Amino acid sequence: MNKRIDLIAYADGAIGYRSDYTGVGAVLLDDQDRILVWGNRRLGQMTNNEAEYAGLVLALELAISLRPDRLRVYLDSEVVVGQMNGKFGVRSKGLKPWHRRACQLARRLVEVSYYHVPRQRNRLADALANEALAGRILSG
Repeated sequence: MNKRIDLIAYADGAIGYRSDYTGVGAVLLDDQDRILVWGNRRLGQMTNNEAEYAGLVLALELAISLRPDRLRVYLDSEVVVGQMNGKFGVRSKGLKPWHRRACQLARRLVEVSYYHVPRQRNRLADALANEALAGRILSG
């Protein structure tokens, strides 16, 4: 019998207030809280909610490569979590493409669930996003 693969993802976005850049970060852990993979990206200027979606997209892309049976995604954005769970509508023209992309990626996974966490519980993804914002791209 094959062991079920359950993964946990934390994702975040960081916008630069005096910058033309945005940073996003994501980290994936196994069900024993061991870090399996992490990454970040530096993107162009966008809104805070767009940056949160970009972080989610990165987390989903990383998860797809690991082929989990179940993925639990934790974000500190109530907007993104509410929209991905279908509780909030996606009215913003800027968020619609990000939401569509996240949904496309999520459909490539067996089971995905989304949870809101306070910012202090999302520190590693936040740190990765801020590193990308500063131009330091990391992966592992």
